[in-house]
Amino acid sequence: MAMFVRAAGEMRDAEALRWAETHCLAAGWPNRDRHAVSRKFLLLGESAAAWRIFTADPSVKAEPGFARQARSFLPHTKDVALRSEIMAALSKAGYVSSGPASEAITTITFPCPESGRRAQGSVEIRSSERTPPRHSDAVILDIESFGGRAARAKPPEVIEYRDVFVDRNGQIWREDGSVVVSKGLPISDLSREKTPDIATGFFAIKGTRGIYHWLVDRLPLFSWMLGDGAPDAAILLSDQASSFEKETLRLAGLPHLVVDVGDAVFVQRLLLARSGMHGFAYWDRVAPVIERVKQSVRIIALRENALAPESLYISRRDSDRRTMRNEAEIEAKIMEKGYGSAMLGKMPLWQQIFTVSSATQIVAPHGAGLAHIVFAEPGTRVTEIIPIQDGTYRLRLNFARLSLVMGHRYRAWLEPHVGAMNSWEVDGPAFLNFLDERASDACDRSRTPR
Repeated sequence: MAMFVRAAGEMRDAEALRWAETHCLAAGWPNRDRHAVSRKFLLLGESAAAWRIFTADPSVKAEPGFARQARSFLPHTKDVALRSEIMAALSKAGYVSSGPASEAITTITFPCPESGRRAQGSVEIRSSERTPPRHSDAVILDIESFGGRAARAKPPEVIEYRDVFVDRNGQIWREDGSVVVSKGLPISDLSREKTPDIATGFFAIKGTRGIYHWLVDRLPLFSWMLGDGAPDAAILLSDQASSFEKETLRLAGLPHLVVDVGDAVFVQRLLLARSGMHGFAYWDRVAPVIERVKQSVRIIALRENALAPESLYISRRDSDRRTMRNEAEIEAKIMEKGYGSAMLGKMPLWQQIFTVSSATQIVAPHGAGLAHIVFAEPGTRVTEIIPIQDGTYRLRLNFARLSLVMGHRYRAWLEPHVGAMNSWEVDGPAFLNFLDERASDACDRSRTPR
């Protein structure tokens, strides 16, 4: 149903959305699944329908995660009646608001605060003949919309909270019990006297374990720490964080600052940085930490006598998710064109970064390995093979968006993805011809967003 809702939204089919809402309201789903589907409506701007679906089973209001989930509806609606209903539900559930003055902009800035936005890259979308044309049309509109938002985006900033607790899940609360950030999990009842005390801490706990979100959403945020006059701050990571988080910070020269956060720590001055993918448009401000990592991996590569191809194919043959059925055949043909192949998952992190940052041409099926293009130079030619279907645009276009703000020359090849997760393949001859072409508007089935 979630896929159907996303597809109906992408096609702007109001009748299909109303049909989906009716069926969602009548469905006997667990509350977790009901919330997941309601989020699809919310992201489409259907906030009233989303709230009706989310609260269709009254038992959801007694669950620990209700306050966090309900609060997430507020930024998506300006409807006074709906906002009042949500706030009333929060109040009845015992939620204590953190108040309007809970955060403050600090005097801390990212490096090069006067620098402007970098020039956007280029994006070309092409499809195989068997891919319905509506996909390329919708993808192009999405990328054009993102480009416009990126051109208007605010620069990265640092905010701060005073005298708060933080736990391994990224929850933040005060001594009086008021919650600043909730993940819907129980809050520790440890007192300040029984928790480690940190004078200044930088919040770096992320909600997902994947490397994409770490490299794209989190890594650029550390650049403020490398600016002139930046205060000393402990880096707060979850004690259950993935190993690549500490390894990345080691490559950035920051490992001595890491503090593992468990049940709770008390932070007198908690700093948070905000940027998002749009922040890459302000390259000079987020680049210092990325360039530090690149410099470190080059030193290691020199010591290890490591080499990397200029033309790179990132293979997913070692993955069991979204497997391309004929990848081995496509990979072999691409290698005949002078590309080197790499399975990044089998390499240490430094080598993954070195391999991708050394390439001037990158070809890859859609997958997390492409997150490493944050280390690629502007002008790098990135060709992504994307399995596409209705309802997948938001997730499948992450690397097109990233390439746009990074200044890459990006091209996507769309193939239909029908049915099960591993039921797609590439039209080999057509794609290989596309790979040989220069990015242009010559073909009727391509268009470059402006």
